[in-house]
Amino acid sequence: MTRLRIAATSLVLAGLLALLPLAPAEAHHWRGPFFLWPFAAAAAVVGTAAAVATAPLYAVAPPYYPPPAYAPPPAYYAPPPGYYYPGYYYNR
Repeated sequence: MTRLRIAATSLVLAGLLALLPLAPAEAHHWRGPFFLWPFAAAAAVVGTAAAVATAPLYAVAPPYYPPPAYAPPPAYYAPPPGYYYPGYYYNR
């Protein structure tokens, strides 16, 4: 029973350590100067409004597939047949 209790306790502690956050959840800590916050809030409102306004169009429109980044490879053509010199160049 003691070995089972020790194993269970170690598994619980390992699980708790795995759930413990080791880093903050933010991508960065710099939030910019205070006078830019109204512009950031306005950009968020405008972006959300644009997403809501164009949602019906996005739902009805067919999917857009952009052209490939590179052109497809050229088709393979066999090399031209070899050119053989006339026999008089080789004293035949």
